[in-house]
Amino acid sequence: MGSDTATEATGAPANPGREAASPAPSGALTALTQAPIGIAIFDRAMRYLAASRQFLTDQGLPGDTPLVGRLHYEVFPDIPQHWRDLHARVIAEGVELSHEGEAFERASGGVEWIRWSVAPWRTDAGEIGGLVLYTEVVTAAVEARLALQAAEARYRAVFDYTPVGVARVAPDGRFLEVNERICAITGYSRDELMARTFVDITHPEDLNADLLLVREVLEGLRDTYTLEKRYLTRSGEIVWIHLMVALVRTTEGAPDYFISTVEDISERKRAEAAQQRYQSQLRLLINELNHRVKNTLATVQSMAAQTLRSDGDAASAYESFEGRLLGLSAAHEVLTRERWHGALLREVAERALRPFCGDQPTRVRLEGSDVWLPPGAALALALVFHELATNAVKYGALSGEEGRLEIAWTHDTESGALTLSWTETGGPPAQPPRRKGFGSRLIERGFKGELRGKATMRYLPSGLICEMQANVKSPSRVLGLFGDI
Repeated sequence: MGSDTATEATGAPANPGREAASPAPSGALTALTQAPIGIAIFDRAMRYLAASRQFLTDQGLPGDTPLVGRLHYEVFPDIPQHWRDLHARVIAEGVELSHEGEAFERASGGVEWIRWSVAPWRTDAGEIGGLVLYTEVVTAAVEARLALQAAEARYRAVFDYTPVGVARVAPDGRFLEVNERICAITGYSRDELMARTFVDITHPEDLNADLLLVREVLEGLRDTYTLEKRYLTRSGEIVWIHLMVALVRTTEGAPDYFISTVEDISERKRAEAAQQRYQSQLRLLINELNHRVKNTLATVQSMAAQTLRSDGDAASAYESFEGRLLGLSAAHEVLTRERWHGALLREVAERALRPFCGDQPTRVRLEGSDVWLPPGAALALALVFHELATNAVKYGALSGEEGRLEIAWTHDTESGALTLSWTETGGPPAQPPRRKGFGSRLIERGFKGELRGKATMRYLPSGLICEMQANVKSPSRVLGLFGDI
């Protein structure tokens, strides 16, 4: 297109340096001015050759503003330098340039987003005669896109960094999207979870309940559901979770995807299990204490009745009864300290004999391995040792200064067989009693009851020997309920 042709088509003067009246617009020029987009044609000096009314409107000018022959930079003196450089490059190099949405600050201070493209136009001789500028105000579209991007960024921040696990799950159970927290809970990476379904990581014992609730949501019987269930982690460990599930439907009402939120409640479940164990053992302890209190009261009642019946002298009867109560009390102290789970045989013997040895504990020798006695056996043996020691103080080895006492035992942990020997030496010769007293009957009753065995007395010139057999299934030593289990 030569200069004369350009003048005819655009109404611009042939000599861009000289103003001239524009001829009547041609059909092409009329079409250009009425185009629904912003179009402006310039010569090499960036003088207007033609412009559409939309271009004028987009630039904030009246639609009938005369532009032909005027310099673009005089009409718009605030055009940024980088746009001026782009125009010069197109004219100098013949390149085509464009932008999908560039911010342009108006003189009024407002910002508009402009989609533009610039291309050179050429004369019939092939020379660059100027450039054509296409513009479109896309502020609304750009602002909508930026708002959407900001909303997506906020969604992504909430989705990825919320302290609970979040996942989008397809109706068939496939993971569509997962956040970092659910990956941390399950031990799987994002890619590993996306290759699985929620069925794959749900504990088999919890799966049926979960699938039933999913089916009810899909069938419209409920909108959401919550469930406490177990996941199997990547390493095979079990983690308890609190699951909340809601279904998102399409505009047509068809199931689209589930939103699942997952909270790790393993610590709470462990605390609940510990509390249940505590409550269970506390109930067991209370029941055991009730049982032992009843037995102890029955024992005290029996001791009182037998002591008063067998000893006519009130002072002597009181002394005997008090001694037996003290022996019973010593065993109770050991059991209370061990929270009534049992006591060591050696300590039971030491507590029972301590009141009878005074300041000469070396007169008594204890020989045997550690044997853990159940509570009933500990109380029974404590009373047996007390009765034998009382007899030794009155008639046997502990009645003089030179007497000695040895208690030895062996225990078969497999069968529970417990063998004890009570041997007195250094005292007066042992004499069989003329009649069987309460002490003898108490020993016999103890071995027939809790100890499930027997006791045999041998009265020798060297002193009394009491041989005892019992059956004691000695459990592993279990400590108390309050922090010791």
